[in-house]
Amino acid sequence: MSAAPDSRNFLTLVVPLYNERESLEPLVRELDEVRGSLPCGLEVLLVDDGSVDGSWESVKGLSTGRDWLRGLRFLGNQGQTAALSAGIDAARGNLIAFMDADMQNDPRDLPKLVRPILEGRADAVCGWRIHRKDDALSRNLPSTVANILITRALGLKLHDLGCTLKVFRSEYLEDVHLYGEMHRFIPAYAQAQGARIVEMEVNHRERRFGRSKYGFTRVYKVLIDLLTVKMLNTYGAKPAYFFGKIGIFFFTLGTAAFSLVAYRALALGRTESTPMIFIMMLVYVASLICVMSGLLAEINIRVLHAVGERRPYKVVDRIGFGEGDQQRGG
Repeated sequence: MSAAPDSRNFLTLVVPLYNERESLEPLVRELDEVRGSLPCGLEVLLVDDGSVDGSWESVKGLSTGRDWLRGLRFLGNQGQTAALSAGIDAARGNLIAFMDADMQNDPRDLPKLVRPILEGRADAVCGWRIHRKDDALSRNLPSTVANILITRALGLKLHDLGCTLKVFRSEYLEDVHLYGEMHRFIPAYAQAQGARIVEMEVNHRERRFGRSKYGFTRVYKVLIDLLTVKMLNTYGAKPAYFFGKIGIFFFTLGTAAFSLVAYRALALGRTESTPMIFIMMLVYVASLICVMSGLLAEINIRVLHAVGERRPYKVVDRIGFGEGDQQRGG
């Protein structure tokens, strides 16, 4: 017999979905079964990211008679990051978890992921799909490459950042502003705030319905977002240090190129022009300007969203929200 849930703790499970109508009923049924084994209360928040296959109608039907199930619907497809952001804003629990809607994550893993946080041993627990049931080339390879780049750049000791199944204390997510494809960097944001993060092996199942929305096309987005996160986490409060380091590097490179030209002209008496050196410098400077402009634009957009309280999504319908329910930040 399972222990009674801890009334002092409450878990909000955020499930983003896009065209997952077939998987919703069996998923909700599994979540209903696992509720009794959780050491805390549970609410499930299904976030429909502009589905066009009737998923929202399924959400409305499944919510009947289930006061623990709520739903949000976007005006159009905004992406997984926006869906998770909306879930964080609407969460009522002091614990927030994420899970995919395609049933590849196993709801029965939730109790063991929650316990380290409730026992005070961790502030966040991330799932590790040690035996993935995905296509090796189109899914596993890009995920492995992205994971290596992210963990080494950000100093995260995790094996599987691409696994959506994660649990966090809500205070580590309250001030996190997610845009673009930033959802896989949520552990990095939590770690930057001092969160104790542990990793636990979780079950991973073959996809039964629909098709995957991921692949190699997302790799370049991950690389761009990685650069942004590294910049914000390391130099967010002192960007002059970041630009200063790059400025010194290019100053040194320019000095070396100038010294080479001067040596050839003064010591060797060779006064012929060397256009390749100047072309090289021009390309480097142009590249630097592009990168810096992108980073500055990213920072400006984040400031615009934070100060103006703008969100990267538009909610057009809600289920299970009372008149007094308001999303965080609005």
